[in-house]
Amino acid sequence: MGDFVFVSEDIIVFDKPAGMPSHPLKEHEANTALDVVIAKYPEVAHASSQKREGGLVHRLDNNTSGLLLFARHPDAYALLRNLIKSQKIEKTYLALVQGKILNQLQINHPIAHHQKNKKKMIVVKKEMRFFRGEPQTATTLIEPISWGQDATLIRVEIQGGRRHQIRVHLADAGHPLIGDELYGGPKSICLPGHALHADTLVLPDALKLIAPVPELFKSEAAKYGIGF
Repeated sequence: MGDFVFVSEDIIVFDKPAGMPSHPLKEHEANTALDVVIAKYPEVAHASSQKREGGLVHRLDNNTSGLLLFARHPDAYALLRNLIKSQKIEKTYLALVQGKILNQLQINHPIAHHQKNKKKMIVVKKEMRFFRGEPQTATTLIEPISWGQDATLIRVEIQGGRRHQIRVHLADAGHPLIGDELYGGPKSICLPGHALHADTLVLPDALKLIAPVPELFKSEAAKYGIGF
């Protein structure tokens, strides 16, 4: 059901397991990270005016595991949202991708909604017209850590925080996440979906929080000959 990594008077950091939604996407949807947090800290439900999100400061995709930041009261929520927007909260991820990435990469393509598939995002390049909405700038920084059989374990840092940013940028670069079938990745053997874990969160006061790598993520990596 996930773990509480850090709790203070102002914030809560929760380690969300893969397969759990960050917050309810439909009315009466239960068993989300927000539900788990509110069950123990009810005040989080009223930390913002957003009824479906409460004090949730940012989101992770359902199948992305790792650290979620919650505010316990409205003042903390406003502050944390501003810090997120100004990119003063550092978030890094571990990802297992298809193929070999031998050097550091920086991907800077804007991202927009897919013209037809509401579940997908798309990288927007020059003279492209087939997308919905206004393209949003996004930068993804990639550092390879270790290599296996047609797979690479990478560390990822993002600027922009767009929907599916890591997933769509890596897929466009020819290295979709293992398990990310929506963006052309091979089916996962051990995980409920794609191999992406939000493992590190650094707040402006130099508080650094780390979520351990899930055992299912390690098992998935081991299938490709990558160990931890």
